[in-house]
This record gives sequence, structure tokens and C-alpha cells, in this order.
Amino acid sequence: MGTRKKWKAEEKLAVIMDGLRGRPVKEICQEYGMSEAQYYKWRDQGITLMKQGLEDKRRIENQSVEADRNRLLKIIGEQQLIIDLQKKTFADH
Repeated sequence: MGTRKKWKAEEKLAVIMDGLRGRPVKEICQEYGMSEAQYYKWRDQGITLMKQGLEDKRRIENQSVEADRNRLLKIIGEQQLIIDLQKKTFADH
């Protein structure tokens, strides 16, 4: 039974990038001693992870903006209550 190579993330990325730059997949796989199925699996995983990374970043930014908005609306509401109470207090005197 042969020993399987343990690929580092940087190595996988280099292989994927070769293909994304237009180099023939068959040629890449022959050079690295791997199957085309493995290449396409890594490529698809890489693209999925990149997409998730981009989506998560936007979602986190949107959540941060929404949290700031809610915090400011709460402060505005509290200030409005104070103003209304002061108006009522001075109107009664």
C-alpha cells in the first residue's frame, strides 16, 4: 500500500491557481501526480470557501451597521422620553 501525500493548503492553492490561470488541468495533474477529479474537487472547495468568505464579510458589516443603528435609535428614544417628561413638568408649573 502506497503512502499518500499530505498536501499543505499553500500547495493546494498553487495547484488550483495554475488551473484558474488557464493552464491545462491534465498537464497540472500529471506534474503533481494527482487525478483530475482531485483537482476539480479542490477547485470547487476553494471557490466555495472564497464565496463564503466574501458573503460572511458583507453579512458581518451589515450586522455591525444594523447594531449601530439600533443603538442610536434607542438613545434617540430615551432622549425623546426625557424631553417629553421635561415639557410635561414645566407645563404643569
